[in-house]
Amino acid sequence: MKILFLGTSAGWPLPRLGCRCQICQSKDPKDKRWRPAVLVNDSVLIDAPPDIYHQLLKVNHLAPKIKALVLTHAHPDHLLGFYDLGHLYQREQKQIKLITTREVLNGLKQSSRYPLHPFIPEIVVANEVIQIDNLKVAFLSVHHNHTPTYAVKMKERKIFIYLPDLKRLPKNERKQFKEAHLLVLDGSSLGTKGQTRTHQSIEEGIRLGKELKVKHCYFTHIGHLTGPHQELEKFVQKHGGSNFHIAWDGLELEI
Repeated sequence: MKILFLGTSAGWPLPRLGCRCQICQSKDPKDKRWRPAVLVNDSVLIDAPPDIYHQLLKVNHLAPKIKALVLTHAHPDHLLGFYDLGHLYQREQKQIKLITTREVLNGLKQSSRYPLHPFIPEIVVANEVIQIDNLKVAFLSVHHNHTPTYAVKMKERKIFIYLPDLKRLPKNERKQFKEAHLLVLDGSSLGTKGQTRTHQSIEEGIRLGKELKVKHCYFTHIGHLTGPHQELEKFVQKHGGSNFHIAWDGLELEI
């Protein structure tokens, strides 16, 4: 399974306009982040952030090659690229599957006045396993805020779980996350500084990754007050171990 990180910022891209903090003044290209999305096997896109047009352009990926759009939840930083993506498919006179739960689809409809065409909705329920090409895919319910939010669990030969927005896991769902080969977690804040009531911190994520005994853990959805990439990488390696990392835009992993 190939996983390409198209974007790894939190709700606002980094650097922020007019900000002179350490992360926003960084010259490290890994500190330049767009809103969160990943592309799996070049054909399955998880979330459609506002930056999706430029994200696909940056990696020279032709959008019509994407067979399915999977939505984790109906927040603006995860779905406002819906219009641009749809426009690309209309131009090519092609259709694309839109795979999500009923609650997330309703949230999308409330957020966007644009018609669903050329998207073909495919509604799933939590914990139902569906097939997308060679991938077995399931939506796992998690606590984020009042918006229905899901982790996406994918299995080819190994298990990949994508969870960019998280406050905590429901107790009855925890076993679904154990011993994944790759777990991608919410990195909105480093600790309590800048932490909101709807997101876990990287410190909490390290403890969670250890508890779940995952093989590799990466953090995405990197917030404005966390710190420069290199400092964050050193932090997670020190406190988590060699299997903990910070994702960046353009990172490609094979599992």
